[in-house]
Amino acid sequence: MTKKSAHPLDHLVLPAENLDAVRSRLTSLGFVVAPTGIHPFGTENACVFFTDGTYLEPLAIGNEQAADLAISEGNVFVARDRLYRQTLGEEGFSAVVFGTANADADHTRYVEAGLSAGGMLSFSRAFTDANGKSDMASFKLAFVSDKEADEAFLFACQR
Repeated sequence: MTKKSAHPLDHLVLPAENLDAVRSRLTSLGFVVAPTGIHPFGTENACVFFTDGTYLEPLAIGNEQAADLAISEGNVFVARDRLYRQTLGEEGFSAVVFGTANADADHTRYVEAGLSAGGMLSFSRAFTDANGKSDMASFKLAFVSDKEADEAFLFACQR
């Protein structure tokens, strides 16, 4: 039997109706919140990064039309976010994200196990950290979920 490497916690996705309200709430609790990050498929975030590299990802819909288009094109991330919001509301906890060095292999494993939530997602976006440093971030995501579940789901994230 081959031992598989562990996938460490990468981040938690927290649906939010309004990022300004989230930013205010988290800042009042003493967290440093990064500037708004805009995804190319209609969602946006205001992340709280921890020293170990993990983070919280409060996630809002920034562009409803772009989100609708992404869902129609098979974007699992946006579709699962929409399903969560329709079922459980605009605020909460929707996804556990594990870090991976090979999202392609994870996706293949999920498909073979009958646990894939759909096609992979690869994207890049500009980001600015809490200290004002700007760069480009790229991600490759592989999704896993029980097909009947409309609550939280899991995915592997290769940065």
